[in-house]
Amino acid sequence: MEVVGLTSAANLRFTEGLGCFDRVLSYEAAHSLESDLPSIYVDFNGDAKLRRNLHAHLDSNLKYSCSVGGTHWHEIGSGKGLPGPPPVLFFAPAQLKKRLAVWGQAGLQQRTASAWMAFMQPVTDSARPWLQVIRQSGPEAVAQVYQALLEGKVRPRDGHMLML
Repeated sequence: MEVVGLTSAANLRFTEGLGCFDRVLSYEAAHSLESDLPSIYVDFNGDAKLRRNLHAHLDSNLKYSCSVGGTHWHEIGSGKGLPGPPPVLFFAPAQLKKRLAVWGQAGLQQRTASAWMAFMQPVTDSARPWLQVIRQSGPEAVAQVYQALLEGKVRPRDGHMLML
C-alpha cells in the first residue's frame, strides 16, 4: 500500500521532509493520482472542491472517504452528492468508545503510549525536528500570530505557545 500526502505547494517541501508518506503531491497535482487503484481518502483540510474533485477522479475505486478536520475552513462544504462512498465524519469520542470496547482500558493505554512514543521520536529528533516551539505572551503577540495564521503566513514547522 502506498501512502500519498496532499498539501499546499507552499508546504510541499516541509511535508516531504516529515517522512510520513511514500509520496507527496500538491493539491493542484492530485489529479495525477492513479485512478485505477482501490483508494482511501482521509480528509484533514475540508476543502469541498478538492474532495469533490478527488471523489470524481477516483470514482468507483474510492472505497472509503473520511472527514477528519477542517484546516481550510474558508473552503468547507457538504459531502452530499459525491461520486463514490459518502464521506464519514471521524468523531474521536466514538472511536475512543469503540477502541475501549475492543482493547479494554489497559490495551488502549498501552497502544496510546506506544503510538505517542513512536510519534515523539521524529518530532523531537534534534537532527531533523518537526516542530520549533515559539513562546510569546501578551495580547499583541496572540493577535499577531492569529492574523498570520489567518493569512497563511505561519510556517508549518512553528508551534506557537501563547499566553495572555
